[in-house]
Amino acid sequence: MPKEARSQSAEERAAEHGELQEYLRTLIGSWKLVAWVSCGSVVLGLLYTLIGSPVYRADALIQVEDKKADLMGLSDLLGNSDDSLAQTEIELLYSRLVVGSVVRGLSLDIEAKPRYFPVIGGAFARAYHGEDVAPARLALSRFAWGGEQIAVERLDVPKDAEDEKLRLVAGENGAFALFDPDREKVIEGQVGKLARSADGRYVILVSRMRARPGTHFNVIKHPFDDLLNGLQNDLVINERGKKTGMIRVQLSGTDIDQVVRTLNAHSEAYVQQNIARKSQEAEKTFAFVDAQLPEVKARLEKAEIALHAYRTQHRTVDLSMETQAALDRAVEIEKGATELQLAKASLSERFTENHPALVGLRNKMAALDAARKALNVEFSKLPESDLYSVRLLRDVTVANQLYVFLLDKAQELKIETSGTIGNVRVVDQAVVPYRPAYPRFGPMLAISVAAGLLLGAGAVSLRRALNRAVEDPEVVEATTGLPVYASVAHSVAQERFERTRKKKMNGSSARILAAHDSSDLAIESLRSLRTSLQFALLDAPNRIITLGGPSPGIGKSFVASNLAHLLAESGKRTLLIDADLRNGSQNRLFELQRSPGLSELIAGTAQLDRCVHAIAPNLDLITCGDFPPKPSELLMSARYRELVERLEKQFELIVVDTPPVLAVTDATIVARLAGVNLLVLRDSHHPMREIQAALKHYQQTGARIAGFILNDVSRASAGSAYGYHYQYDYKSKKAI
Repeated sequence: MPKEARSQSAEERAAEHGELQEYLRTLIGSWKLVAWVSCGSVVLGLLYTLIGSPVYRADALIQVEDKKADLMGLSDLLGNSDDSLAQTEIELLYSRLVVGSVVRGLSLDIEAKPRYFPVIGGAFARAYHGEDVAPARLALSRFAWGGEQIAVERLDVPKDAEDEKLRLVAGENGAFALFDPDREKVIEGQVGKLARSADGRYVILVSRMRARPGTHFNVIKHPFDDLLNGLQNDLVINERGKKTGMIRVQLSGTDIDQVVRTLNAHSEAYVQQNIARKSQEAEKTFAFVDAQLPEVKARLEKAEIALHAYRTQHRTVDLSMETQAALDRAVEIEKGATELQLAKASLSERFTENHPALVGLRNKMAALDAARKALNVEFSKLPESDLYSVRLLRDVTVANQLYVFLLDKAQELKIETSGTIGNVRVVDQAVVPYRPAYPRFGPMLAISVAAGLLLGAGAVSLRRALNRAVEDPEVVEATTGLPVYASVAHSVAQERFERTRKKKMNGSSARILAAHDSSDLAIESLRSLRTSLQFALLDAPNRIITLGGPSPGIGKSFVASNLAHLLAESGKRTLLIDADLRNGSQNRLFELQRSPGLSELIAGTAQLDRCVHAIAPNLDLITCGDFPPKPSELLMSARYRELVERLEKQFELIVVDTPPVLAVTDATIVARLAGVNLLVLRDSHHPMREIQAALKHYQQTGARIAGFILNDVSRASAGSAYGYHYQYDYKSKKAI
């Protein structure tokens, strides 16, 4: 294989491996979503186990024995094999003949059941085990709550009302009322009595009903063919093992008694049709034999009379041994021909003329006819007197043997008809199952967990596919041509810190993560940013750093406050300015009053010493102040420029927190006076179009963006092709 092909193959495998690793990291990073989806799936599965209607499965076992010899002794002629015997019987079990008799016999096309409260009513009814009917719950007396029963033996409805839900309302002392699909009363009847509507279109016979007065029942008349097809589809029939003749019939349903009753009725109907089929075959064969007996008897009597007359006239009939042998062969030929004619008549009742059995019979009859002709030629060589006597003896012998044969067969068929038994029997009848087939707690829990994990992974994949936000800083750098100075890791400590913001903390700077947990991975990321800024400020016109962002909610204020704290820790006298004159939040972070602040300083209504707050060693803060009606005009004024120049002389570094650039123009105004402008991005939050739009806003005002800060990077994302943006967590070790 060429080296280029091997190299390309290796690169493809590496790319696929990298994609798999990235997807696994995405799944790990989205473990909360997967966990929530899995928990939801488990809860739904358990709820279904508790309130869902249980499905029971019953089965019956049927044995199919090898078919007995044919009634006319035709098994050899038919040439049937038992290989397809079980499959033939399975098709009979599915047939309309058998299934239809079950539907008619059990009136399965009539559905009558109590009306339960939606979703939970069935669970309440199944949980009730009292001797009497359960009392109504929540004052909902029209619903059934347990113990209700109804049996409808007959239901006739108009064609347009088939498959429509009728409402039957129980009354006092076995009375009831039936309402049509439009909820119009059509019948008032009594249990055990046939009731008809006034126009005769509705007829119903309720044989049993147990319910509180006012309880509603749903009654439906299904089309017969629909029920028959439905039952055929619900039956599961297969042979246990190969060529065993043991057939298992299974049926599932929510009504355990009806499942068992239907399955046993189906087995009994199958056995009865098998017996009826055998009895019918015997009856037809007997009728055919019985019809042949008078004709054969008449032929015998005629032949005997002719032979007797010949013997009386000629005194005796002596035959040579050769002639006697020919006569015996003639008798055998005639007997065989007659038996084949009987067999042909029997088979013609069951098969067409082109069936192989009938074709074989005709071939055998042709062979016998040829033998008969050859024997007749031999007889023709005899003297006239011997020839006549041979014919008379042949007729008597053949007729006598056939007559005896048919008498014996008729007696056999009489016995067969009166005591016919089939070749199938029910080995195991259906019994009430001990527990439902599904839902069951253990399997349902396993299925729910597996489904939850799969759905969770699918949700993560879908979110990833729909999310067009940029995740890889290398993509940002390649597209914009600007560097990513730091990837600030997601901080679990900051999450806990935010949840306790309402609680009073010791020390004004305790709300800053850099002061609270300096070893946090996010703070380590900002320390690397601090180092990068030292080199960026070497060529900057001033020592002012502004932090902006495309949109709100990206953690820009978090980055600004902690970065300022780290800059102050390095020994630089640092000032943090909240320049968001529309929604500044630095004062809340440090538990200070918003006013007086920057807006008052620019307007000239407050002195600088009143607005500068010392919050940590080497770190001061100017809050945003009261929100002015026109923030942009204040920031564009000469007073703001003079204020910045004055502050630049007093502080070594100034960090300015600005509002979102795509929302307002304030950030671009402030950025024109800064030496270094950084754009804060949140991981997996911004489409590239949004980032490019933010850069365009800065460029239109003459401000230059030095680079980006990628904030809130998850640990899963931190390992996906971030190159030198990797960060490492550590904990200080205590001396031992």
